[in-house]
Amino acid sequence: MKYLPLVWAALLRSRLRTLLTFLSIVVAFLLFGVLHGVIGGLDVLVNSMSDTRLRIVNRMGFTRWMPIALRDQIERIPGVTAVAANGYFGGYYLDPKNGVGGNALDMAALFKIYPELVLPADERAAMLSTRTGVLVGADLASRYGWKVGDRITIGTPIWQHPDGSRNWAFTIVGIYRFKNGALPADELWMNYDYFSDAGGEKDQASMFIVGIKDPASATRISEEIDARFRNSGTPTLTQPERAWMQSQIRRTGNIRFLINAIVGAVLFTLLALTANTMMQSVRGRIAEFAVLKTFGYPNGVIAVLVVLEAMLLCLGAALCGLALAAVAFPPVIQQLGLGAIPIPLSVIGIGFAIAVCLALVSSVPPVWRALRLDVATALAAR
Repeated sequence: MKYLPLVWAALLRSRLRTLLTFLSIVVAFLLFGVLHGVIGGLDVLVNSMSDTRLRIVNRMGFTRWMPIALRDQIERIPGVTAVAANGYFGGYYLDPKNGVGGNALDMAALFKIYPELVLPADERAAMLSTRTGVLVGADLASRYGWKVGDRITIGTPIWQHPDGSRNWAFTIVGIYRFKNGALPADELWMNYDYFSDAGGEKDQASMFIVGIKDPASATRISEEIDARFRNSGTPTLTQPERAWMQSQIRRTGNIRFLINAIVGAVLFTLLALTANTMMQSVRGRIAEFAVLKTFGYPNGVIAVLVVLEAMLLCLGAALCGLALAAVAFPPVIQQLGLGAIPIPLSVIGIGFAIAVCLALVSSVPPVWRALRLDVATALAAR
């Protein structure tokens, strides 16, 4: 700690240069935190998927719907506990920019399949008995200020209501969430029967969600379902929920590679910038280092002073950037439909480790120069 005034004075020697470098590091680690937080958020989402659920879609494509009659055949397969039909609704609230993830679901079956669903018994009963009732996720309700009992109108570019418009009126009968925030609670769920009868795909489902007793039987049941409908007019693709989510993420491209490439390029540029800043700082203080050596300061102390200067600059800026990323991350991840989850702590830890490495690597060239200086030559040049 006794060397801290020397280190601090070195940083303030060229305040503009230090400030610009500091801001560059802050922005870089803000970008790192948000982008790597997205990867971490996707991993959290995938890992939260249940091993006791399967997803069934049309093998010909997600936009190809399946007859609701398939549900009865799937329910008869040994090991299946319940099957919920899912009809994609889509939609928006007030403005097309305010997208709402809406789905029509067989609610009675859904309550059996999702034991982690947190919803009071009276709200469950209200949903089952209210034809135009909807359940909204806690995150979605918070976003728009909705509460139980509100009447809302959801517009959709896809489905025409029987009244001739594309506006569907619902009553919010419940607000759901998941235990321990295991899954995002940001969708709107309506009754499948109402959707089917009132203008959606009649007796058709875009997906079936299947509950199973034993996770070990997931492969067998998946193969049996697909074999049963392989030669029908509606061949199916059945996957465990976790594998299904991974496939949905892959459909958008190799996000992990893209983010790592962007962050890698930014950090490489930042390394060059920080090393250049440290080289300029040491170059401007060659005479000072020569004086310290004259007074008997060993090379180890000179090296420590340079490394501490790089550490203070890099770690201070990195912590500011990561703190800003922690604030910016929840709304960013919410816009991606992954719920209001906090930035993973692993991202903060990795960012801190990268900042330490950045400081150490960027201080190598200036340390090398400071240790090799000739005292007589440096003082004569002064």
